[in-house]
Amino acid sequence: MAYTLTTMSDYEEVEVVATVDSLFRAHYGRLVRALTLACGDREVAADAVQEAFVKAHLHWRRVQHYDDPVGWIRRVAINRLHDDHRRQSRKGKALQRLAGEPQVIEVDQHGVDSDLPALLAQLPKQQRIAMALFYVDELSIAEVASALDVSQGAVKSYLHQGRSRLRSVVDREEEVHSDE
Repeated sequence: MAYTLTTMSDYEEVEVVATVDSLFRAHYGRLVRALTLACGDREVAADAVQEAFVKAHLHWRRVQHYDDPVGWIRRVAINRLHDDHRRQSRKGKALQRLAGEPQVIEVDQHGVDSDLPALLAQLPKQQRIAMALFYVDELSIAEVASALDVSQGAVKSYLHQGRSRLRSVVDREEEVHSDE
């Protein structure tokens, strides 16, 4: 426990997390796994989580007093993923303009792989992140809502829509395999 002086005569007890190092050891793997499923690239997810822990280390005097330091780290990592996605989108658009001809992205809806990353990659980004945080990182609805900075109702909607989409993809895949 640490004590902080609020007035000359009052001391207020503040909960302090041991170290960034202990948080890193306890949560790094889960955060990387969840964000890998969310973004589809383990290296990008690992970079985002590592950068979030570096920021936590740099601002540890402030972060250690937060109610949920891991939640803050998760939010920073998710923001990094959003920044990377926007950067890649801008880069792609710039390359299209420079090439002078639009790129066509082909999506094969019938050749769905049965592994989870490939299935999740077919979901919209918010649904994918919500499902990864809820099912892989095992966060509660409230924690996912906090991490995504949306309402709990929005998280429930993302999860419902994501499960429905995945169910239809799996059903379609089973129909294709039963016809063969």
